[in-house]
Amino acid sequence: MALLGTFGFDSLPDDEFDVTFTIPNNCNFTTHYDATKKINTITVQLNSGQSQPSGVFVPCNHTVSADNNAANINFEQKLNGSTITKPKIVITL
Repeated sequence: MALLGTFGFDSLPDDEFDVTFTIPNNCNFTTHYDATKKINTITVQLNSGQSQPSGVFVPCNHTVSADNNAANINFEQKLNGSTITKPKIVITL
């Protein structure tokens, strides 16, 4: 499953991080923060009407905040009824 290309992060002021990543140009992403588990989830999935990911990747970014000196980030990739959650990243201050 190739819904996530490259990824990385940059530190921002006030214990925040800018997460940068690339996804196919026929995909979209949504974000969710689980306050109980303290996990930021970035979900990538195909746009409606698409059946296969494009080979052309576009840059995206999302800002996350650290909680108790750490930022937990999961990438959830959904394709044709299958879901994988990887990579899982933990950034500590």
